[in-house]
Amino acid sequence: MKPNFIPKTRVKICGIRDLEIAKICKEEGADFIGLNFAPSSPRKIDIANARNIVQFYQNQNDSPKVVLLFYKNSPEDIRTIRNSVPHDYVQWVWDDPEIDSSNRNEILGQNQICSYRVSEPIEDDDLKNIPGEFLILDSYSKGAGGGTGESFNWDFVYRIKRKFLLAGGLNPENVASAIAKVKPFGVDVASGVESSPGQKDAQKVIDFIRNTKSVS
Repeated sequence: MKPNFIPKTRVKICGIRDLEIAKICKEEGADFIGLNFAPSSPRKIDIANARNIVQFYQNQNDSPKVVLLFYKNSPEDIRTIRNSVPHDYVQWVWDDPEIDSSNRNEILGQNQICSYRVSEPIEDDDLKNIPGEFLILDSYSKGAGGGTGESFNWDFVYRIKRKFLLAGGLNPENVASAIAKVKPFGVDVASGVESSPGQKDAQKVIDFIRNTKSVS
C-alpha cells in the first residue's frame, strides 16, 4: 500500500524589487515571485529592474514562475508592461475598477491569477466566475489591492475546495500554523517579509520559505 502523498505548499514572494532577493527566492525554492506594477504601491518596480530579474531567471534552472501584478493600472499600461517583461502569469484584483469583464482576457492574457479579497464567509460558488487554475484569497482593505499586512478570519474560507494561495498578514512566525489550519494550495507574502514598506528583509524571506517547506 502506497503512503499518503502530501503535496508541498507553494510559496509566492510578492513585491520583489531587487536581484538579491530574487536570487534568494530561487536558492530557497520559492515557486512564484511577484513583480508589482501597481502605481500607488511601495513595492512598485520599474520595467528595467523587472527585466533584469527575469533575465537572471531565464539563465537558471528551476527558477520561480514570474507573476506580474497590477491594480488600478490603465489597460494601456498593462499591455505595455506585459509586452516588455517576459512572465508566466498576470495577477489582478477581482474588484479592480480599471478592468472590465468584457475585455479582461484581451488586457490580461490567458494565464491569470485573480486576487479575491475576503471580508465574510465564502464558498466555491462565490468564486465560480473567477478564471484561472488557482486564485489568491487575501484580506480586504479599502483602496488597497493587497500587501497591507492585515489578516482575515481564516474560518471564512474553510469550505473552499478550489486551489488558492492564502494571503494577508502572513509572516515567518505564523505561516506554519496558517498552513495547518487552512491547508491551502499555497501561501503568498509581501509585507510579512519586509523591514519597512517595500524593503524586503533577506532573512525573513529565507525563514518564510523554509518554515513553509518544513510543514509541507
